Amino acid sequence: MKIIKNKEFLRNIAQQLDLFNTVGGGISETYVDVKKYKKGAIINVWAAGVNPEAFKVVLHNNQLTIYSVLHSEHNPQLAAPLFNKVFMLPPAVNLGRIEAIYQEGQLQVKLPYYESVEQPREIEIKQQ
Repeated sequence: MKIIKNKEFLRNIAQQLDLFNTVGGGISETYVDVKKYKKGAIINVWAAGVNPEAFKVVLHNNQLTIYSVLHSEHNPQLAAPLFNKVFMLPPAVNLGRIEAIYQEGQLQVKLPYYESVEQPREIEIKQQ
């Protein structure tokens, strides 16, 4: 059996194997819960072992994407996706007021509704 003498190659392959081993068995599955209320909705995401910096929340039009990526400590260019979830937001959500908070191992994304959605309003009929 020949021993690989290129230490740089061995170091790079070891980092990749370590990263994929962690992804394959070292991290528990992500749990997502969506609750709807009168004034809005809340998306709760729990992912054991995931740092707050690994989460990303991206809004594009009415599409909200929440994902997390595991980066290698030794090679910042090496990363593996851990979680990816896309939500199509209803027109009632005030896109300008969405906020995300990470607290005690949980990511919480608040989706407030427009205030006009809360109560019906009668529209005056004008005569000409």
